[in-house]
Amino acid sequence: MHKYRLHELEGALELFSSDPFVFRPSELYKVDGPLRKELERYNIYVVARRPRLSLIPSSLVLDSGKNAVSGVIEAHLGEQKEHLPFKAVFATPFQIERLGEQQFPFNFLRLWATNGYPVQIRLHDVQRFCEQDYAPITDMYVEYVGQAFGDEGERDVVDRLIGNTGKAGHGSLQQVLAEVNASHPDQEVHLLLYSFEFHKRIVIGGGFFGTPEPKHSIDDAPERFEQFFESEVKRHARIDLAEAALIRYFAPQYNVKYKRTFPAQTHKILERMHELDVTGLAVSLSTQEHRVRLFSKAVAPSDTHLATYPITQDENRISFFDVALPSNECEASPA
Repeated sequence: MHKYRLHELEGALELFSSDPFVFRPSELYKVDGPLRKELERYNIYVVARRPRLSLIPSSLVLDSGKNAVSGVIEAHLGEQKEHLPFKAVFATPFQIERLGEQQFPFNFLRLWATNGYPVQIRLHDVQRFCEQDYAPITDMYVEYVGQAFGDEGERDVVDRLIGNTGKAGHGSLQQVLAEVNASHPDQEVHLLLYSFEFHKRIVIGGGFFGTPEPKHSIDDAPERFEQFFESEVKRHARIDLAEAALIRYFAPQYNVKYKRTFPAQTHKILERMHELDVTGLAVSLSTQEHRVRLFSKAVAPSDTHLATYPITQDENRISFFDVALPSNECEASPA
Protein backbone atom coordinates (compact mmCIF):
# COMPACT_ATOMS: atom_id res chain seq x y z
CA MET A 1 0.00 0.00 0.00
CA HIS A 2 1.34 3.43 -0.94
CA LYS A 3 1.27 5.80 2.01
CA TYR A 4 1.83 9.51 2.18
CA ARG A 5 3.18 11.66 4.98
CA LEU A 6 1.05 14.74 5.62
CA HIS A 7 2.99 16.59 8.34
CA GLU A 8 6.61 16.72 9.37
CA LEU A 9 5.48 16.91 13.02
CA GLU A 10 3.30 14.07 14.33
CA GLY A 11 2.01 13.47 17.85
CA ALA A 12 0.88 10.54 19.99
CA LEU A 13 -0.99 10.16 23.28
CA GLU A 14 0.28 7.59 25.78
CA LEU A 15 -1.97 6.39 28.61
CA PHE A 16 -0.52 4.42 31.51
CA SER A 17 -1.46 3.30 35.00
CA SER A 18 0.30 2.52 38.22
CA ASP A 19 0.17 -1.11 39.33
CA PRO A 20 -3.38 -2.31 39.95
CA PHE A 21 -5.34 -3.30 43.00
CA VAL A 22 -6.12 -7.01 42.75
CA PHE A 23 -9.17 -8.56 44.43
CA ARG A 24 -11.17 -11.73 44.35
CA PRO A 25 -14.82 -10.77 43.65
CA SER A 26 -15.97 -11.62 47.20
CA GLU A 27 -13.43 -9.17 48.62
CA LEU A 28 -15.13 -6.20 46.92
CA TYR A 29 -18.03 -6.50 49.37
CA LYS A 30 -15.64 -5.67 52.21
CA VAL A 31 -14.03 -2.61 50.57
CA ASP A 32 -14.80 0.46 52.68
CA GLY A 33 -13.30 3.57 54.25
CA PRO A 34 -10.10 5.10 52.81
CA LEU A 35 -9.59 2.25 50.36
CA ARG A 36 -13.06 2.74 48.89
CA LYS A 37 -12.30 6.45 48.53
CA GLU A 38 -9.03 5.70 46.75
CA LEU A 39 -10.77 3.32 44.35
CA GLU A 40 -12.96 6.14 43.04
CA ARG A 41 -10.19 6.89 40.55
CA TYR A 42 -9.72 3.26 39.48
CA ASN A 43 -12.07 3.08 36.54
CA ILE A 44 -10.66 0.37 34.27
CA TYR A 45 -11.00 -3.23 35.39
CA VAL A 46 -9.75 -6.52 34.01
CA VAL A 47 -11.57 -9.76 34.84
CA ALA A 48 -9.13 -12.68 34.71
CA ARG A 49 -8.91 -16.27 35.89
CA ARG A 50 -6.04 -18.47 37.01
CA PRO A 51 -5.56 -21.86 38.72
CA ARG A 52 -7.01 -22.04 42.21
CA LEU A 53 -4.32 -21.84 44.87
CA SER A 54 -4.48 -22.88 48.52
CA LEU A 55 -2.08 -23.30 51.42
CA ILE A 56 -1.32 -26.70 52.93
CA PRO A 57 -1.63 -25.87 56.66
CA SER A 58 0.50 -28.78 57.92
CA SER A 59 3.44 -27.54 55.82
CA LEU A 60 3.69 -24.06 57.38
CA VAL A 61 6.80 -23.16 59.36
CA LEU A 62 7.52 -19.78 60.97
CA ASP A 63 10.97 -18.21 61.15
CA SER A 64 10.10 -15.36 63.52
CA GLY A 65 13.65 -13.98 63.49
CA LYS A 66 13.37 -13.24 59.77
CA ASN A 67 9.63 -12.48 59.80
CA ALA A 68 9.28 -15.28 57.26
CA VAL A 69 6.94 -18.20 56.66
CA SER A 70 7.73 -21.23 54.52
CA GLY A 71 5.49 -24.04 53.42
CA VAL A 72 3.69 -25.45 50.39
CA ILE A 73 1.09 -23.92 48.08
CA GLU A 74 -1.22 -26.34 46.29
CA ALA A 75 -2.21 -25.43 42.73
CA HIS A 76 -5.27 -27.01 41.12
CA LEU A 77 -4.51 -27.86 37.48
CA GLY A 78 -7.51 -29.63 36.05
CA GLU A 79 -7.71 -33.08 37.65
CA GLN A 80 -4.12 -32.77 38.84
CA LYS A 81 -2.62 -30.90 41.78
CA GLU A 82 0.87 -29.47 41.93
CA HIS A 83 2.72 -28.66 45.14
CA LEU A 84 4.78 -25.46 45.12
CA PRO A 85 7.25 -25.00 48.01
CA PHE A 86 7.49 -21.36 49.07
CA LYS A 87 9.28 -19.03 51.43
CA ALA A 88 7.83 -15.57 51.99
CA VAL A 89 9.62 -12.82 53.87
CA PHE A 90 7.18 -10.13 54.99
CA ALA A 91 8.30 -6.50 55.08
CA THR A 92 5.65 -5.53 57.63
CA PRO A 93 5.62 -2.95 60.44
CA PHE A 94 4.87 -5.73 62.92
CA GLN A 95 6.81 -8.78 64.05
CA ILE A 96 5.20 -12.19 63.57
CA GLU A 97 4.98 -14.07 66.86
CA ARG A 98 3.30 -17.32 65.86
CA LEU A 99 1.13 -19.01 63.27
CA GLY A 100 -2.62 -18.78 63.65
CA GLU A 101 -5.24 -21.46 63.08
CA GLN A 102 -5.63 -21.81 59.31
CA GLN A 103 -9.18 -22.05 57.96
CA PHE A 104 -10.62 -23.76 54.90
CA PRO A 105 -10.36 -23.02 51.96
CA PHE A 106 -6.87 -21.96 53.07
CA ASN A 107 -6.56 -18.88 50.85
CA PHE A 108 -5.45 -16.66 53.75
CA LEU A 109 -2.32 -17.03 55.87
CA ARG A 110 -3.35 -16.44 59.46
CA LEU A 111 -0.74 -15.17 61.94
CA TRP A 112 -0.40 -13.53 65.33
CA ALA A 113 1.72 -10.40 65.75
CA THR A 114 3.78 -9.66 68.84
CA ASN A 115 1.38 -6.85 69.75
CA GLY A 116 -1.29 -9.50 70.35
CA TYR A 117 -3.29 -8.78 67.21
CA PRO A 118 -4.37 -11.41 64.69
CA VAL A 119 -3.20 -10.85 61.12
CA GLN A 120 -4.39 -12.45 57.92
CA ILE A 121 -2.56 -12.15 54.61
CA ARG A 122 -4.23 -13.06 51.33
CA LEU A 123 -2.61 -15.90 49.45
CA HIS A 124 -2.26 -13.55 46.49
CA ASP A 125 -0.10 -11.30 48.67
CA VAL A 126 1.83 -14.23 50.12
CA GLN A 127 2.81 -15.08 46.56
CA ARG A 128 4.02 -11.49 46.02
CA PHE A 129 6.52 -11.87 48.87
CA CYS A 130 7.71 -15.33 47.83
CA GLU A 131 11.31 -15.87 46.85
CA GLN A 132 10.14 -18.24 44.12
CA ASP A 133 8.53 -17.45 40.75
CA TYR A 134 5.58 -19.70 39.89
CA ALA A 135 4.86 -18.71 36.28
CA PRO A 136 3.11 -20.02 34.26
CA ILE A 137 0.88 -21.49 36.98
CA THR A 138 0.08 -18.04 38.36
CA ASP A 139 -0.55 -16.46 34.92
CA MET A 140 -3.96 -14.78 34.64
CA TYR A 141 -6.14 -15.30 31.56
CA VAL A 142 -8.05 -12.15 30.58
CA GLU A 143 -11.78 -12.77 30.12
CA TYR A 144 -13.18 -9.22 30.10
CA VAL A 145 -12.11 -5.55 30.12
CA GLY A 146 -14.54 -2.85 31.28
CA GLN A 147 -14.83 0.59 32.82
CA ALA A 148 -16.73 2.50 35.47
CA PHE A 149 -16.42 6.26 35.43
CA GLY A 150 -17.57 8.97 37.82
CA ASP A 151 -16.44 12.60 37.68
CA GLU A 152 -17.11 13.15 41.38
CA GLY A 153 -16.90 9.56 42.56
CA GLU A 154 -20.63 9.02 42.32
CA ARG A 155 -19.96 5.93 40.23
CA ASP A 156 -16.85 3.87 40.96
CA VAL A 157 -15.63 0.42 40.04
CA VAL A 158 -17.08 -1.17 43.18
CA ASP A 159 -20.51 0.23 42.33
CA ARG A 160 -20.13 -1.02 38.80
CA LEU A 161 -19.10 -4.55 39.69
CA ILE A 162 -21.31 -5.39 42.67
CA GLY A 163 -23.92 -2.62 42.66
CA ASN A 164 -24.57 0.07 45.25
CA THR A 165 -26.26 -2.39 47.59
CA GLY A 166 -24.20 -5.43 46.71
CA LYS A 167 -27.28 -7.05 45.17
CA ALA A 168 -27.04 -5.97 41.53
CA GLY A 169 -23.63 -6.45 39.99
CA HIS A 170 -22.28 -6.11 36.48
CA GLY A 171 -23.78 -8.65 34.11
CA SER A 172 -20.53 -9.58 32.36
CA LEU A 173 -18.80 -10.25 35.67
CA GLN A 174 -21.66 -12.48 36.77
CA GLN A 175 -21.47 -14.36 33.47
CA VAL A 176 -17.73 -14.90 33.78
CA LEU A 177 -18.11 -16.11 37.37
CA ALA A 178 -20.89 -18.52 36.41
CA GLU A 179 -19.02 -19.96 33.44
CA VAL A 180 -15.69 -20.27 35.26
CA ASN A 181 -17.45 -22.15 38.07
CA ALA A 182 -19.13 -24.43 35.53
CA SER A 183 -16.31 -24.99 33.04
CA HIS A 184 -13.17 -24.32 35.09
CA PRO A 185 -13.90 -25.41 38.68
CA ASP A 186 -10.14 -25.68 39.24
CA GLN A 187 -9.74 -21.94 38.60
CA GLU A 188 -10.74 -18.71 40.32
CA VAL A 189 -11.51 -15.20 39.11
CA HIS A 190 -9.52 -12.12 40.05
CA LEU A 191 -10.29 -8.47 39.36
CA LEU A 192 -7.47 -6.09 38.49
CA LEU A 193 -8.43 -2.43 38.96
CA TYR A 194 -6.45 0.25 37.10
CA SER A 195 -6.54 4.03 37.51
CA PHE A 196 -5.00 5.36 34.25
CA GLU A 197 -4.42 8.65 36.02
CA PHE A 198 -1.32 9.30 33.98
CA HIS A 199 -0.81 10.33 30.39
CA LYS A 200 1.81 12.05 28.31
CA ARG A 201 2.13 13.55 24.85
CA ILE A 202 4.89 12.49 22.47
CA VAL A 203 5.94 14.45 19.39
CA ILE A 204 8.27 13.38 16.63
CA GLY A 205 9.45 15.41 13.66
CA GLY A 206 12.12 15.77 11.02
CA GLY A 207 13.20 13.49 8.22
CA PHE A 208 13.46 9.75 8.84
CA PHE A 209 14.93 7.07 6.64
CA GLY A 210 12.23 4.93 5.09
CA THR A 211 9.47 7.57 5.17
CA PRO A 212 8.42 9.87 2.36
CA GLU A 213 8.88 13.62 2.45
CA PRO A 214 6.04 15.35 4.35
CA LYS A 215 3.64 17.54 2.41
CA HIS A 216 3.71 20.15 5.20
CA SER A 217 6.84 21.15 7.08
CA ILE A 218 6.99 22.42 10.65
CA ASP A 219 7.15 25.96 9.25
CA ASP A 220 3.90 25.38 7.35
CA ALA A 221 2.04 24.50 10.58
CA PRO A 222 3.88 26.11 13.53
CA GLU A 223 0.81 25.79 15.75
CA ARG A 224 0.95 21.98 15.80
CA PHE A 225 3.54 21.77 18.57
CA GLU A 226 1.48 23.98 20.89
CA GLN A 227 -1.68 22.15 19.84
CA PHE A 228 -0.29 18.78 20.93
CA PHE A 229 0.96 19.89 24.34
CA GLU A 230 -1.55 22.50 25.50
CA SER A 231 -4.89 21.10 24.28
CA GLU A 232 -6.82 19.09 26.85
CA VAL A 233 -7.94 15.49 26.48
CA LYS A 234 -10.41 15.06 29.33
CA ARG A 235 -10.12 12.15 31.68
CA HIS A 236 -13.41 10.59 30.62
CA ALA A 237 -12.16 10.53 27.03
CA ARG A 238 -8.87 8.99 28.12
CA ILE A 239 -10.69 6.24 30.03
CA ASP A 240 -12.79 5.46 26.94
CA LEU A 241 -9.65 5.22 24.83
CA ALA A 242 -7.85 3.00 27.35
CA GLU A 243 -10.78 0.60 27.56
CA ALA A 244 -11.15 0.32 23.77
CA ALA A 245 -7.42 -0.14 23.22
CA LEU A 246 -7.14 -2.91 25.83
CA ILE A 247 -10.22 -4.71 24.51
CA ARG A 248 -8.76 -4.76 21.00
CA TYR A 249 -5.37 -5.82 22.39
CA PHE A 250 -6.48 -8.75 24.57
CA ALA A 251 -9.63 -9.58 22.52
CA PRO A 252 -11.34 -11.10 25.60
CA GLN A 253 -14.08 -13.67 25.10
CA TYR A 254 -16.81 -11.70 26.87
CA ASN A 255 -16.20 -8.35 25.18
CA VAL A 256 -18.00 -7.54 21.93
CA LYS A 257 -17.54 -3.83 21.20
CA TYR A 258 -14.10 -2.76 19.95
CA LYS A 259 -12.71 -6.29 19.94
CA ARG A 260 -12.20 -6.43 16.18
CA THR A 261 -12.84 -2.88 14.98
CA PHE A 262 -10.86 -0.42 17.10
CA PRO A 263 -9.75 2.09 15.94
CA ALA A 264 -12.46 2.81 13.35
CA GLN A 265 -13.19 6.24 11.93
CA THR A 266 -16.80 5.94 13.09
CA HIS A 267 -15.88 5.57 16.77
CA LYS A 268 -17.01 8.70 18.61
CA ILE A 269 -14.34 8.21 21.27
CA LEU A 270 -11.76 9.18 18.64
CA GLU A 271 -13.30 12.59 17.93
CA ARG A 272 -10.92 14.47 20.22
CA MET A 273 -7.92 12.68 18.74
CA HIS A 274 -9.05 13.71 15.26
CA GLU A 275 -9.67 17.30 16.39
CA LEU A 276 -6.08 17.54 17.64
CA ASP A 277 -4.75 15.50 14.71
CA VAL A 278 -2.99 13.13 17.12
CA THR A 279 -2.08 10.15 14.96
CA GLY A 280 -0.89 7.63 17.54
CA LEU A 281 -2.33 6.06 20.69
CA ALA A 282 -0.35 3.92 23.14
CA VAL A 283 -1.87 2.25 26.22
CA SER A 284 0.24 0.33 28.71
CA LEU A 285 -0.43 -1.64 31.88
CA SER A 286 1.68 -3.64 34.29
CA THR A 287 1.39 -6.40 36.88
CA GLN A 288 5.08 -6.37 37.85
CA GLU A 289 4.40 -5.44 41.47
CA HIS A 290 2.09 -8.44 41.84
CA ARG A 291 4.54 -10.87 40.22
CA VAL A 292 1.92 -12.29 37.86
CA ARG A 293 1.50 -12.15 34.10
CA LEU A 294 -1.59 -11.41 32.03
CA PHE A 295 -2.36 -13.19 28.77
CA SER A 296 -5.16 -14.18 26.40
CA LYS A 297 -5.60 -16.13 23.18
CA ALA A 298 -4.38 -13.03 21.35
CA VAL A 299 -1.49 -12.05 23.65
CA ALA A 300 1.41 -14.00 25.17
CA PRO A 301 1.95 -13.92 28.97
CA SER A 302 3.82 -10.85 30.22
CA ASP A 303 3.90 -8.60 33.29
CA THR A 304 3.99 -5.51 31.02
CA HIS A 305 1.78 -4.89 28.00
CA LEU A 306 1.78 -2.08 25.46
CA ALA A 307 -0.98 -1.61 22.90
CA THR A 308 -0.25 0.84 20.07
CA TYR A 309 -2.60 2.06 17.35
CA PRO A 310 -2.36 4.48 14.43
CA ILE A 311 -5.16 7.05 14.60
CA THR A 312 -5.78 8.57 11.19
CA GLN A 313 -8.92 9.35 9.21
CA ASP A 314 -7.20 8.23 6.02
CA GLU A 315 -5.76 4.72 6.03
CA ASN A 316 -3.19 5.80 3.42
CA ARG A 317 -1.76 8.49 5.69
CA ILE A 318 1.37 7.76 7.68
CA SER A 319 0.77 7.86 11.44
CA PHE A 320 3.03 8.73 14.37
CA PHE A 321 4.18 5.12 14.61
CA ASP A 322 5.04 4.95 10.91
CA VAL A 323 7.38 7.89 11.46
CA ALA A 324 8.77 6.63 14.77
CA LEU A 325 9.17 3.06 13.48
CA PRO A 326 9.63 3.44 9.71
CA SER A 327 9.55 0.45 7.40
CA ASN A 328 10.01 -0.15 3.72
CA GLU A 329 6.23 -0.34 3.34
CA CYS A 330 5.95 3.45 3.58
CA GLU A 331 6.07 4.86 0.07
CA ALA A 332 5.24 8.34 -1.15
CA SER A 333 1.99 8.70 -3.03
CA PRO A 334 1.34 11.30 -5.73
CA ALA A 335 0.54 14.75 -4.31
